[in-house]
Parts: sequence; structure tokens; C-alpha cells
Amino acid sequence: MENKDKNTIKNKNISIAGLFKQTAKWQSISTLAVAFLAYCFAGLPGTVSALIGGGAVLIGGFVASLIAKRSENSTDSGAILVNMLKAEATKVLIIILLLWLGFKMAAGNIVPLALMAGLAAAAILSGAALTAQNVKKQL
Repeated sequence: MENKDKNTIKNKNISIAGLFKQTAKWQSISTLAVAFLAYCFAGLPGTVSALIGGGAVLIGGFVASLIAKRSENSTDSGAILVNMLKAEATKVLIIILLLWLGFKMAAGNIVPLALMAGLAAAAILSGAALTAQNVKKQL
């Protein structure tokens, strides 16, 4: 029995808020790094473009974490799955909406490569942060 209790404590799930904080930290650092590089190569329009791309992913992830948090204490797998699908769909829609808004507001000053780099860095590191948390949890 004692062994089972140790395993339960060792494999305790990390809260959704904790996962979002870790992911947001990685995404923010990567977005700022891309924005700095974009500034070096394309000036202020490159920086703004990278921040639009990375910021859209960050804000989309934040809203998705609020939706996913609704099922944090639920034990019904169907309810958890539905909330996770709603969260992911909402995240994608918010990213699309924010990118569209960014295109409208920064109309001729968008640097496509910087925007895509900011978006990609934040999106890729989102998955990397979750994977790292999962590996850390298993250790």
C-alpha cells in the first residue's frame, strides 16, 4: 500500500493553470527572441510582425486554457474530451481572428517571414513545453 501511495503522489497531475504558465513562459521567450532577430533584419515592421504572430498564439492559448479549466475536476471522460475540443477550436478561431486584426491594423507594414517565424516559434514551443512538463512529471 505504501508503494501505491508514493506512485500516486509522484504521478500527480499538474494543473491546467500551471501548464499554461510554463507554456506561456516558453512562448513569450521565443516570441521575443524572434522579434529581436526580426528587428535586426527588418527593423520595426519586422518586430511588430513577429509580435503579432507570437501574440496571437499566446492569447489563443490563454483563452483555450480558461475553457479547458472547466473540466479540470471532472472525472467524466466525455465531458473532458468535449471541453478540450472546444478549447482547441476556440484557440484556432482566436488565432485566426487576431492575425486578421493584425493584418488590418498593420496594413502595408507586415513582414511575412517575421510573422510566420513568430507564429511558428510560439506554436512549436507550445508543444515542446507540454512535452517537457510530461517528461518532468514522469521522472
